[in-house]
Amino acid sequence: MFSPPRTMSTDPRPTPVLESFPFDSLRLAPGIFTPALAANRDYLLALEPDRLLAPFLREAGRQPKAPPYGDWESGGLDGHTAGHTLSALATMVAATGDAALRERLETMVDELAACQEAGGDGYLGGIPRGRALWDEIRTGRIEAERFSLNGRWVPWYNLHKTLAGLRDAWSIARHEPAGPVLLRLADWCESLLGCLTEEQVQTMLQCEHGGMNEVLADLAEKTGRERYLRLARRFSHRALLDPLARGLDPLNGLHANTQIPKVCGFARIAAAGGDQVFGEAARFFWERVTRHRSVAFGGNSVAEHFHPTDDFSNLFTHREGPETCNTHNLLRLTSLLFHAAPDGEKADFFERALYNHILSSIDPARPGFVYFTPIRPGHYRVYSVPGRHFWCCVGSGLENPGRYSEFIFARDPARGDVYLNLFIAATARWPERGLVLEQSTAFPDEPRSTLTLRLAAPRRFTLHVRRPAWAREGFALHLNGRPLPVGRAPESVSRYLPIEREWRDGDRLDFDLPLHTRIEQLPDGSPHHAILHGPLLLAAITGHHDLVGVRPEAARMAHVASGPLTPLDQLPILVTDPEKLPSQLQAVPGAPLTFTYEGEARPAPPAGQLTLRPFFRVHEARYQIYWTLLPAEACEAHRAALAAAETTATARDAATCDRVRPGEQQPELEHNFSGEETTTGESAGRRFRRGGWFSYDLTAPADLPVDLLLSCRAEEGDRFDLLVNETLLATEDPASLRPGEVTEILRPIPPEVIHRAGGRYRVRFQAHPGAQTAALFDLRLLRRS
Repeated sequence: MFSPPRTMSTDPRPTPVLESFPFDSLRLAPGIFTPALAANRDYLLALEPDRLLAPFLREAGRQPKAPPYGDWESGGLDGHTAGHTLSALATMVAATGDAALRERLETMVDELAACQEAGGDGYLGGIPRGRALWDEIRTGRIEAERFSLNGRWVPWYNLHKTLAGLRDAWSIARHEPAGPVLLRLADWCESLLGCLTEEQVQTMLQCEHGGMNEVLADLAEKTGRERYLRLARRFSHRALLDPLARGLDPLNGLHANTQIPKVCGFARIAAAGGDQVFGEAARFFWERVTRHRSVAFGGNSVAEHFHPTDDFSNLFTHREGPETCNTHNLLRLTSLLFHAAPDGEKADFFERALYNHILSSIDPARPGFVYFTPIRPGHYRVYSVPGRHFWCCVGSGLENPGRYSEFIFARDPARGDVYLNLFIAATARWPERGLVLEQSTAFPDEPRSTLTLRLAAPRRFTLHVRRPAWAREGFALHLNGRPLPVGRAPESVSRYLPIEREWRDGDRLDFDLPLHTRIEQLPDGSPHHAILHGPLLLAAITGHHDLVGVRPEAARMAHVASGPLTPLDQLPILVTDPEKLPSQLQAVPGAPLTFTYEGEARPAPPAGQLTLRPFFRVHEARYQIYWTLLPAEACEAHRAALAAAETTATARDAATCDRVRPGEQQPELEHNFSGEETTTGESAGRRFRRGGWFSYDLTAPADLPVDLLLSCRAEEGDRFDLLVNETLLATEDPASLRPGEVTEILRPIPPEVIHRAGGRYRVRFQAHPGAQTAALFDLRLLRRS
């Protein structure tokens, strides 16, 4: 058995108050989560290990046993899914004991070990031309952009997935052969960074790098080796850490899921090393995102980027809503912070996001994972197909179901106390304490739960049970049939009720958990509101039409729901107010958690009535989860303004053959961005790119007359050439750019260029000597009117 010595410094430091029960001591009982657990097993078994591992064999100089998968797995992020798959297999094996999944995990670890052995130096990865990249880095040649390091797509992010997968195989699935492979790879990372100055490391960390600091802090704590903790600190991006630690929010315009894993690392470093600066940064980040940047289902960001906290309008209208990866990682952060300092607010957020985003992001009937969840009324979501799509949210999606049970209970290893956080049917075992916890419930379909304790011998400890804020009046707690005092209902966040006694075998706690309806407004104060019943977000299905690409082919930007947007003026405004609305919902007899809205709506819904149900039960449908609430006298003016804006936007979208949003990761990657001496930024909630030269590839039907539409803002002295397929289209200078203003410029593409292009256009922005390009916010290829 591989068991490295513990040699970590014994300096006094705080340790987490709580810890999760080990995954293999938890078992979900049948309930609303188990169909998704079964669907995840099917998805995992549909993936072929030899194809997932093909990039690793190729980079190790070995002959792949099968061709690699396509999509992102052959687009520069080669191998990332194998790491996610290892993590998913580890939690699923521990959570279910599934022998077929364990065999697959062990086979993958064996193959990765052989690849590492073939390399000879500890390196292991599927990154295309990875060794050449790392040789460049080792010599100090570092060219970092937000999503590119020396021309490769986020290589540290990719490598983090391999490290995390091996960590989980070793620590969660308890597969000992994964340990030496992980440590050799971590040592290789240490050797590489040993060649770099702190300034070079921070330059390198400008490129997305996942949770490198988190996995190394985990490794430090598991092995007791202080040098891994030092390495974790070196992998911490000061451009984010420093302002957060000072209580400053630098997040507007930043790629959200680049930041969240970094902050998970801050929290782990604080736990492993007692560093208060890292802990304060993690707590402040969590508060800013969950209180000011999140929507009702717990998600955040629009088109992958944080928007201003005082303006959710782009999120409300955009087809690219919150990304599932964000919430996956934010729940990891929530758990870390809760264990360090347990409180009801963190448990509330975990519950909200678990039920309404994480559970809703997998279709249990036809296994597939969601990338974006639009809050735009009347839109829909897209689902991955096994073996066809390898988006980041497929990877994190595979990891989610095995973690469903992780937060139900927590324990205090020093005192022997236990916390009950979530009302989900499950069993937890603590053999060292002779304790088994059995929670039986059909919650949320039934508003009650029972917790039974099995003990080898009577034992005194404190059981902390969560009193959820959403239960309000009617919450009741009985111990062995006798009522316990529960105090006054919490006003806004849950609290914990400590029950200290000598517990005996068979003791039973019964919970009454009444679900009340409440209304939540978007954090920016706009008139858009969500309806929640207990912890559950309610949704109305608005149709099953025009679900373009709901199970897409492998194609550029296939993860985006590209079907027509429903004009917002055609969707119902509720003629009511937040105080009155809960009383206007009527339960549907015989249909748990289903309601009809009995108030006035303008226009009236097509079915004549709005029916609301839990969002996690809505799949392959257009839906509405946010509602505009207005008095009757304001409805028509609001609809008229919406209609005018929608007409303009719809016409432009209908004419658009292709589009790039500069400065955003996926749109730029999918359009083959290339450039030098160029930077990105954010202004008024919009990303832009500017600099020396850069180019994108756009497409349109062959021989179709098309024009280029630029949305840009210039500064004094900006001057650049606009070229299409190396033909100069125009020189843009102060006469056309109007410095200081956001300007739209329409440039027709000449017929001879269109004829030669065959529908493929490379659009290049080339600054004149001593000048820069304008800041480009949007680039469209339009059908000529």
